[in-house]
Amino acid sequence: MTALLEVSGLAKSFDDFTAVADVDLSLAEGGITAVIGPNGAGKTTFINLLAGKLLPNRGRILFAGADVTRLPASARVRAGIARTFQVTNVFPRLTVEQNVAVPVLARAGQSLKPWRRLEAAEGIHAEVRRLLEAVGLAGRAADDAAVLSHGDRRLLEIALALACEPRLLLLDEPTAGMGAGERDRILTQVRALAARKSLTILLVEHDMEVVFGLADRIVVLHQGKAIADDVPQRIREDPRVREIYLGDASVAPLPAREGTGGGAPLLRVERLDAGYGLAHVLHGVSFTVARGEIVALLGRNGMGKTTTLRSVAGLNTPWRGSAIFLAEKSIAGEPPERVAELGASYVPDDRRIFADLTAAENLRVAELALRREKSRWTRARIESVFPPLAKLWDRQGRHLSGGEQKMLAIARALTTDPALLLLDEPSEGLGPQIVRILAGALAQIRGEGVTVLLADQNLMFARAVADRALVMERGRLVHAASRAELAGNDPAIHRYLAV
Repeated sequence: MTALLEVSGLAKSFDDFTAVADVDLSLAEGGITAVIGPNGAGKTTFINLLAGKLLPNRGRILFAGADVTRLPASARVRAGIARTFQVTNVFPRLTVEQNVAVPVLARAGQSLKPWRRLEAAEGIHAEVRRLLEAVGLAGRAADDAAVLSHGDRRLLEIALALACEPRLLLLDEPTAGMGAGERDRILTQVRALAARKSLTILLVEHDMEVVFGLADRIVVLHQGKAIADDVPQRIREDPRVREIYLGDASVAPLPAREGTGGGAPLLRVERLDAGYGLAHVLHGVSFTVARGEIVALLGRNGMGKTTTLRSVAGLNTPWRGSAIFLAEKSIAGEPPERVAELGASYVPDDRRIFADLTAAENLRVAELALRREKSRWTRARIESVFPPLAKLWDRQGRHLSGGEQKMLAIARALTTDPALLLLDEPSEGLGPQIVRILAGALAQIRGEGVTVLLADQNLMFARAVADRALVMERGRLVHAASRAELAGNDPAIHRYLAV
């Protein structure tokens, strides 16, 4: 039987960095194949080569018997290859229904028709509704995409891909950044899609529970090469895989923080109300963070964690009546550059690395922005915290893996000599090795006198690094957990995170 996808000798290099090295892969029609591997293994580059976002240096890609190696992405979509992205890519100002109508109209040759004609085009309208039902979003058709939760945006992006009527669907980290409830919804929909014998799914994923619970077959990449390709149970037992990727994914808990002897907290947030436009996101949020603490904000997607960090960092203006104090100085409503000058540095979940600058130049930007000639966080000190960066200073940001970019983003924030480090989803999408490096780095960072407030959904990571946790639900703080409660099976935490 002819394979649906046949990849042979596929290779891609960026300057002196080889991301994909002579990978071979054959996919029959139907089923779910997962591509896994540690950060920097070449997974997303491989997906980009299959989708046509990148062209290989050498090798060949055959799809349904035709050579698509040099075809642009649009031609591959027409041939039957569709994809989703690591960072959700939808039209936020259009409704859910209008989002899906875009590719449906394009496929029908009616992409220039105005939106008011959508309902009049019965065939188009019916097709859009069918696709929304397929991903469980029929009830959100009239909602703006901007108000959807992270999980619903993922489902919408899958609907956009399905609207192209693909035979091969490429999913790049479909559950990244999701709580248990949203992740389960995505998995249910992916399983339902896989039941279609005419649809083949190839996914990249870091979450091993997702991979081993979903995939029929697993391909392991390491340093750009495919080192294993087998059924899940054999992959789990493969000693090479355990050594480079799976291993013991547990993170050793940080040493308990010694008491500070009282005194005023470094950060004090009182009655914080905030939102976007008419959307009221935060409702009377109040908490403190002591000097030297690592405090975790926990909660499912859309509960207000990021808005809290952005409000502290000055990137989102709090509403009237809110109060935020950093070292007893009021910072509520101050611009982000002023907040940074006062000692709070923010690392967003999407890292915001300058793609065309080297890693060293990315660090220098932070120093120049605050008009500082030097920082106590020298390159040597940063290398002691993040050893992998020692070999990456001359590499452009675009050629760093997600984990490497995360380390660089935190390093860049440290060069501003912050008293308070704000980390948004620091463990999101990272492989076990990078998560362990990050946990160790936080121990060193705290040892240097830096206080940390982080927002994350990874309960195991929070258990390992945080002195205590604050749980958010619908924009409110609903539970506080001590280090001991985090280490145990606090039922309240599981209830708020898992439901």
